[in-house]
Amino acid sequence: MKNQTNTKSKKTMVECLNCSEDIYVGGNPKVGNFVTCKNCDSLFEIVDLEPISIDWPYDDDDYGDDDDLYDDE
Repeated sequence: MKNQTNTKSKKTMVECLNCSEDIYVGGNPKVGNFVTCKNCDSLFEIVDLEPISIDWPYDDDDYGDDDDLYDDE
């Protein structure tokens, strides 16, 4: 799920996916940078620059080790 920039400031602001507040992404955003919403403290990753879009960051730990589900012990 992606979120496009706020039309008020196309270069530096995006809308928080959690609370809809504006998030400042900096004057020189880069794909892969992380930004935090100051209103709800949610963490996001910049996933696109044209237009600037954010998404929830991928976290390997969220998925755990599925190999344990198939042990024959």
